Amino acid sequence: MNRADLPGIISSPRKPNIMQFLFTLSDEIDQSVMDHAMQKTIKRYPYFAFRIVKTEAGFDKIENPLPIVVKDSFSEELVLGSEAANYHWIAAACEGRRLKLAVHHMIADGRSAMRFYKTLLYCYISEKYGVQLDPKGIILPDSPISPDEDVKIFNLLDGEDGTMRTTVEDPFVIPEEVNDEMKGYFYQVTIPEKEFLASSKGSDNSPLTLLTVYMAKMFQSLCPENEKDIYAGIAIDARDALNCPQSRFTNSYVIFIKHSPSKIGLDIDRLGTMTRGQIIMQSQEDILRYVHNSVMRISAQIRSTTDQAERQRLMHSIYQLVASDPTYSISYVGNPEWGSLEPYIEEEYTLIMNKKLFLEVNAAGGKFCIAWIQGFENDAYVKTLQSLLRENGIECEVSGPFPHDWPKCCLP
Repeated sequence: MNRADLPGIISSPRKPNIMQFLFTLSDEIDQSVMDHAMQKTIKRYPYFAFRIVKTEAGFDKIENPLPIVVKDSFSEELVLGSEAANYHWIAAACEGRRLKLAVHHMIADGRSAMRFYKTLLYCYISEKYGVQLDPKGIILPDSPISPDEDVKIFNLLDGEDGTMRTTVEDPFVIPEEVNDEMKGYFYQVTIPEKEFLASSKGSDNSPLTLLTVYMAKMFQSLCPENEKDIYAGIAIDARDALNCPQSRFTNSYVIFIKHSPSKIGLDIDRLGTMTRGQIIMQSQEDILRYVHNSVMRISAQIRSTTDQAERQRLMHSIYQLVASDPTYSISYVGNPEWGSLEPYIEEEYTLIMNKKLFLEVNAAGGKFCIAWIQGFENDAYVKTLQSLLRENGIECEVSGPFPHDWPKCCLP
């Protein structure tokens, strides 16, 4: 395995491709119990436990029997792949009621990592409180591994249609994002779950639809002279469409929702209906398979050429297909089914370093928990969204910005 076969291990010294999951539990965390729960959990997910070694051909992955590191403080820097992390690409720390998990994106994507940390919390809560939790919706530490859990889909699939897929063309760009600095400003945005869901049902729109609508109105409110379309890039889980519902690998593609300035002034219900139509249309299986098949074809071209300029051009083509460059992005996990874990979790935020405005939406403790991540200091955008929601009878709390040290990683 050479460096090219380990995509994203170090995508850039300034932007390590690492996800962070920040939990606030209902009670102070017992670090020793959490450590024991972690070592029990990792046995169920052996593909999370490896180290990377240098070889004559480049790099290779080998089994790593060392324990996963669970620190008892947030003060120490997490460097995945380092000796301090026992050469693992996953690590944890706890402090008070807070738990921080750092996972490199090459191990899994956010939705797959959720399975891991639900197992972890199940083990921790069961041991700490001596309770028998209902295991519904949770992968137990002794449950068998699904055959397709550790499988990537490299084959072409039947059925594809890209005619209804929206592409990003000359989008509105947030003025503060024109600089080349890579700084992380993290805000916690909370919206009461019942209140927001009631608002959604009242207008026959999903929470994702409503959030996208309010974001478009927020941008236009701050930049009323804008004449360019505002694009939301929304991560859609394509596992079912690709026939790999249990795969741990990133099988999410981005759909692009376009809001034209001339339509943003419409009322919430009408604009929401138009937005919902775009989301439904672009989430069809044929479109998701079109993107997958296009990526597979271009990947085959990349492997067949040694011309570096051509490889870069083809890689950019893949980027345009799966990510492109919208005005902002949303990763929407929505309302995860915590089941019997629900009473023990107050908040959960997911963070990944991104230069452009990025919203990670989760739910816990009876509220939507939105990690608002931006690369600039101005808080006018998040505060304007808060005002728009409150004007429409939806309570919204904004905290931050919080100082945030992005974890690092290193190769041998």
